[in-house]
Amino acid sequence: MYPIVSAIHVSTSAVLCRPRLACLRFKTSKFRASAPLNLTLTDTTALPPCQEARPNSCACKNARNMPIQAKIGPSILNADLANLAAESQKLLDNGADYLHLDVMDGTFVPNLTFGHPMVKCLRNNIKEAFFETHMMVQNPEQWIAPMADAGVNLYTFHVEPVDDVSKVSRLIQEAGMKVGLAIKPGTKVQEIEKYIDVADLVLVMTVEPGFGGQSFMADMMPKVEWLRTNYPNLDIEVDGGVGPKTIDCCAKAGANWIVSGTAVVGAADQRQVIGDMRDVVKRYLK
Repeated sequence: MYPIVSAIHVSTSAVLCRPRLACLRFKTSKFRASAPLNLTLTDTTALPPCQEARPNSCACKNARNMPIQAKIGPSILNADLANLAAESQKLLDNGADYLHLDVMDGTFVPNLTFGHPMVKCLRNNIKEAFFETHMMVQNPEQWIAPMADAGVNLYTFHVEPVDDVSKVSRLIQEAGMKVGLAIKPGTKVQEIEKYIDVADLVLVMTVEPGFGGQSFMADMMPKVEWLRTNYPNLDIEVDGGVGPKTIDCCAKAGANWIVSGTAVVGAADQRQVIGDMRDVVKRYLK
């Protein structure tokens, strides 16, 4: 959602699992799949699926030894955009694991926010943080190269307007970014099942995308539960109306990446709120 300095190319590694063979590590982005995301900029490792196993259930020893982690990512859409760099740095200093940047084009959703120039400016001021752009846009393929150049780490796009999800995912990987697949409340989670093997994260919206401050939709939790049951190593993100009062519901269902806007950004004690929500998620991950 925010500016980034010149293209920061993230080094990507993957592990190829083959029956009766050790894991072969190779540097490529073409066969990345959903292993738990590593939030360091220098080593973003993802795992392709085994030929004889379900995605995210790889028999590879490395996959089994990469437990999912609790991550809290404030949405800066609710921050003071006139002081975005300072506001974002404050969130990071108070314990945020990553920044969630909401990009809206006024077409896929009725609201309009900002684009890659702003993200690049933010990256120029914040060098090391992990940036996720939530692309609420009609044509996500159009913005892959600009966002990669802006320094985005995780490019999360909605599958609803896309004809070829696999192609867009491949282009994202080739641009050096991780792939996030997002679904609106009205989209069945099973509709993205065939794409999960090329995703690093799945975002389940718990409000209608486009505006902040909406009420949390608890009836989206069965989607999260289904994903966690079928893909135990998948990073699952929830976004919309999530805060101290709804975090338990999300964590119990299996979400481990938590986007929170007003509840964190507007909190009197951001560090306390972030820490408390992370602790709730951790309890359910044990």
